[in-house]
Amino acid sequence: MNIFTQNKNLFIHNIFILFALAFLVRFIYLILLNPSPEKLIEDELLYWNASLLYLEKGYLENSLLAERMLGIFIYVKTLLVLSCKHLKLYLALQSILDALTCIIVYKTGSLILPKQKIYLFFSAAFSPLMIILSSQVLSETIFLFFFTIFLYFSIKITLLQKYLFFNMAIAGLFLGLSCCIRTITYPLVFLSILPLTIILIKKNIIKLKVFFASIIFLLFSLLPISSRINDNLKLHDSIALTSQAGTHLAYWVAPMIISETKNINRKDAIKLINEIAEKYTFTGDYYDDDKIFRKIGLEALSNISNADIAYHWVKATLINLVAPSILIDKNLRSLPHPSFYETGNVASWIRLLLSNKEYFNYLLIISLASITCLFTITSLILGPIYFYKNDKIIFYLSILYILYFSIITGPVLSPKYIFPILPCIFLYQAITFCKIVNFFKPFIVKNFKHNSN
Repeated sequence: MNIFTQNKNLFIHNIFILFALAFLVRFIYLILLNPSPEKLIEDELLYWNASLLYLEKGYLENSLLAERMLGIFIYVKTLLVLSCKHLKLYLALQSILDALTCIIVYKTGSLILPKQKIYLFFSAAFSPLMIILSSQVLSETIFLFFFTIFLYFSIKITLLQKYLFFNMAIAGLFLGLSCCIRTITYPLVFLSILPLTIILIKKNIIKLKVFFASIIFLLFSLLPISSRINDNLKLHDSIALTSQAGTHLAYWVAPMIISETKNINRKDAIKLINEIAEKYTFTGDYYDDDKIFRKIGLEALSNISNADIAYHWVKATLINLVAPSILIDKNLRSLPHPSFYETGNVASWIRLLLSNKEYFNYLLIISLASITCLFTITSLILGPIYFYKNDKIIFYLSILYILYFSIITGPVLSPKYIFPILPCIFLYQAITFCKIVNFFKPFIVKNFKHNSN
């Protein structure tokens, strides 16, 4: 057996160990969670029931097809078939996919931070947000799987590794597949070309080659969503992939900002939205109505200054970045606690938590979980500083990456909304892990030598 074969076998062995560890963590969480169809809530219930209907009857409601991407229903339907409609097996299969995402994060880390790649893996493997989301019937796990593959091949492109056209094609394809699950990456199909092109030109790649590489990226990105774009252009005269943007703006973004700026709860904010909506006549066409909802949302925000809107946008992003992921854990959510959206703002919600003894268990758990937020905050400071000093390309790309998803998500509060930027957070956390280990290493070695003597 030659050295190449030995190294390859060792690599496969190490990857399997890492995969098994990531899966084991998720499987243990599933056992503790003890999921059942009766416990499904909100979007979970929507995906589960709609996909069951899709599996048994072969169709989905038109309103649902307009609002969501077909890809997520194909994914849920596939897992329903593989799991024989057994929820625990369904989630176990999804945990396998999530463990594979951890391996892709590790492989990406080997390109950017080869010495710290194991820390990058541990950040992903033990990520509370990834673990919790993988235990729910949602779109986040499969989206992150596709999107992380896109990131991996994008990094290979920036490092000028071999097979530029191939890497461009695969990066584009998986970006397009992520769009088939969630449309938040749709603008990236076009926006990604600019930084990739600039990087390649700066690295003295022939401009004609860069041009063809960009065309390949664009074509492969659009390939998975081309039929959807074509249908929407012909039937609705719209290049939008779904009819969800307007309702999101009118009934999520606008009420959140109105609640914060006018110090009222969500219900009262939605009443204001509905009063504005009464002035408009809806057509019955999902995409035309989507445009009307956008007008309603913009009108609702027209009396609020741009500075206030920007402030609450940034504030929500920062809260989502540092908020404990356990807030979306079902067992925690089942404990008595005040509804944040009914309360209206963060300060009022915290005051309610502190003033009512009934909420003590909930308060205790999130207080303990918040300690881990200090690590995230530290990572968000140390990570960018490290890359600014050592790798300007990764620094600028990671900042643009966070800004993009912060703008797209809007001022809607929930830890789950930061899931697209998890790979970037893991990158920053790896730097912090490494610095902590290097700080304590001399003391550990000194203590070990002292005990040995």
